[in-house]
Amino acid sequence: MKKLVLAATALTALGAMSAPAHADLVLSNLVFRDLGATGFGAAPRLLTLQDNVFESGATVAGVGGSTILVPDAIPGANKSLVYSVGALGWNTGANVGIGLDTDEIGATAGLTFQSLVLTLYDAAGTALGSFSGDGPVFIPQALLSFQQGNGNSVFDIRLDAPQQAQYDAILASNGGAANVFEGLSASFGCVVVAPGCGPSTDGPESFLAFQASASVVPEPSTWAMMLLGFFGLGFLRYRRG
Repeated sequence: MKKLVLAATALTALGAMSAPAHADLVLSNLVFRDLGATGFGAAPRLLTLQDNVFESGATVAGVGGSTILVPDAIPGANKSLVYSVGALGWNTGANVGIGLDTDEIGATAGLTFQSLVLTLYDAAGTALGSFSGDGPVFIPQALLSFQQGNGNSVFDIRLDAPQQAQYDAILASNGGAANVFEGLSASFGCVVVAPGCGPSTDGPESFLAFQASASVVPEPSTWAMMLLGFFGLGFLRYRRG
């Protein structure tokens, strides 16, 4: 199983789990992606979490793609909602783009991104496969301070290339993207506050959907240079199990 890679200008999330399909969800080497006018209010919001110290929640697809919420998911059409992957433009694995928007204005010690799982469901609400991370990933305070809840500049999360084929196989065996629905679960913060773990503070953390293969403008290269300084001491941990 792949473990955490956290280095230089890349936050890379995360290993593999779950049958019948599994994959890596990978934060891009550019770290941020600028959605511009397609931020909040335009890009579909899949899941929003908000709680102090530790927050965990999910959206689950029920019959016909209905939305089932798991606390601490915040309800609302532009907060936490299940979509067909076709409606999101995720017609292939290469199109799957999940943007993480943090709003930790009260944070002083960074934020620990504990877990993320994307699950695909059929119209009966049966899970077809999942694509997951194997955190935790610590997001330093200096990096958090660049992004404060506008829904435009997001951490860029996507399927890695080898696993896009598994996503495509699920769609092909279930009649295409219009018949497959997504659900998302995530957690942030610390169950027990301890050195090295960044608790959630005021939140919220939101996940937006975008088309990864579409023409989206990356953040300026100067940001990447600054991030290189933040991570210059390493944080490179990689092991295979």
